Amino acid sequence: MPFRDAWLLIGSFLILVGFGVAEPVIAGVGFVVLVIGGVSRFWSRHLFDRVTFTSKLSERRAFIGERVKLDIELENRKLLPLPWYSWRYGLAEQLAAPGEDLAASAAPGSSWITRRGALGWYEKHAWTFEIEARERGFHPTGPSTIRSGDLLGIFPGMQENNDTQYLIAFPRVHRMEDLGLPADRPLGMVRGRNKLFEDPVRIAGLRDYRPGDPLRRIDWKASARSGDLQSRVYEPSAEQQLYILVNIDTMEHAWEGYLRDELERTVSAAASIATWAAANRFAVGLLANGAYPNADRPIRLAPSRSRDQITRVLEALAVVQPLTMGDLAVQIQREAGRMPVGSTIVVIASLIPQRLAGAILRLRDAGHHVAVIATSDRVDAAMLPGIAFQTVARAFQRMEAAE
Repeated sequence: MPFRDAWLLIGSFLILVGFGVAEPVIAGVGFVVLVIGGVSRFWSRHLFDRVTFTSKLSERRAFIGERVKLDIELENRKLLPLPWYSWRYGLAEQLAAPGEDLAASAAPGSSWITRRGALGWYEKHAWTFEIEARERGFHPTGPSTIRSGDLLGIFPGMQENNDTQYLIAFPRVHRMEDLGLPADRPLGMVRGRNKLFEDPVRIAGLRDYRPGDPLRRIDWKASARSGDLQSRVYEPSAEQQLYILVNIDTMEHAWEGYLRDELERTVSAAASIATWAAANRFAVGLLANGAYPNADRPIRLAPSRSRDQITRVLEALAVVQPLTMGDLAVQIQREAGRMPVGSTIVVIASLIPQRLAGAILRLRDAGHHVAVIATSDRVDAAMLPGIAFQTVARAFQRMEAAE
């Protein structure tokens, strides 16, 4: 039986034997065993009293390759010291700590930062590490574990801290020129910012009906008076709205899996368009057929020009996973009624099945300005007649080859 489990029995037995055979040395040894065992047990039970382990990220958001500071403090605020300690702090496999030799973890998808030492009474040790995201995503840091024991190491103890922080790594953002898109009008539409969004509340006048005008643009009363179909002409809106619709699916069927490179290109293209639009003072909105982590809430952000809207958009794109909440066509059908007439809509996808192509054409027929940006060579522009079409697949291939 190990000493840590039998010290009381051994010490008491030696004392009894010593007194029984009139050998004070044996009794003394038993007394020492009792004292050492009692002190060690008391020490182990109070090792982590008023001991705190804290961690703090300097930033909760970062771009891929950007370094963030991780501050860790271990403090002992009592008279009883920690003769030795060993702590470890978890990092997701998508995070790196340059200059650190990370220990392997039994849990898949993670590794450990480790340190060893001793901590005296009312003493504090602090460390600063640099953390770097190698992939976009919602990456956990933590939990942590501290091990220590009494002076002789007879009764070791462990304290676990399940607090977890998350580092959101934004997707890569590229300039329009790097994607092979013109910087002044990357969506392939008309020149001039004021024509991209018309305000349906502000009617500038009437004109003769033209083939292709949506039915909601026709002024039926004016048409009845004149005897010819008349279409309304709207004034440009002071607020230009841009909806970014992202198709996360890279394969037609979920059971076929997904193409990682194409998903990353799609997310990166959406982030680049959103950043360009925010810089050009568009009210940017986002709709994707995915969900936020640990929630069944779809990824949807109404258009806004608020200062932190682009941060919210990049955060939403950062957490995109291959699993979807259904077809993007279904999401578009639910959202279509909330889109003002004349909204500018850009669909970004590496795959456009027939059902999604039909939803895109219906958006055009409803009076919206629609553009499609393809992130693979599998998208057939012939499925989208009358839709501004751009492809960025080769631009991404060039950038990836240069890395």
